[in-house]
Amino acid sequence: MGVSALLENDHAQFQHVSRQSMKAIIAERFATLIASGVLSVGDPLPGERDLASAMGVSRETIRGALLILSTKGILSVIQGARTTVASVDVGALGLSALSQTRVVDYGLDDVHDARLTIEARVSALAARRIDAAAIARLSDLIDVQDAASEDPVRYLIADREFHTVIYRASGNAVLSDIATTLYSYLLSHRRKVIAQPGAIRRSIDDHCAILAALKARDGAALATAFGVHERRIYETTRQLVAGASPTAENGF
Repeated sequence: MGVSALLENDHAQFQHVSRQSMKAIIAERFATLIASGVLSVGDPLPGERDLASAMGVSRETIRGALLILSTKGILSVIQGARTTVASVDVGALGLSALSQTRVVDYGLDDVHDARLTIEARVSALAARRIDAAAIARLSDLIDVQDAASEDPVRYLIADREFHTVIYRASGNAVLSDIATTLYSYLLSHRRKVIAQPGAIRRSIDDHCAILAALKARDGAALATAFGVHERRIYETTRQLVAGASPTAENGF
């Protein structure tokens, strides 16, 4: 099964939650990146080819998603120029099971505990239910991340896709939505963290450990790998929020 079929299966699996087109789903993913602070007004988006590779969809779908956002005044799309963010007011776009506005009201420690709890359950389900197409997609995303090692925004787009592929593989739409929302917490700070030398490489190494556990269908190893990754995210975000630079050992 190819990536397109995988995405169609994901879409079909959650039709009871949403009957949106794929371009609308991708538009919401871009809106989440804007709402969570990864992208700010004036920031350019990666090119269509890079976005299509990171999102696992066609360039036509990417163009449709960008058009949706441009008609809402969120993006500025000019022929022959890079697409840029025109507004951070995304309205109801980019929100999953929980309100983004409400999530940012929670404390970092509470969100960290919630992520550890939710991702432990998600990883246990994903280890049993993930299929070959999702495994292949995750492997492709690690290649995309390697190619984005000098571009924090492009990396975070691929990073979010990596996590959400695993969340969706759990087969539980509610857990997937909650995990995705928690992932979005303080993304603007994580953009700063991964700009630190070596941070992206350490994050990719974590992803490789997660993928290895998934390939082995080892739920315990997967929960451990997710825990290491989440604790690294927590510690570096905590240091940044406190006004200290993330340590080289922790990275992202």
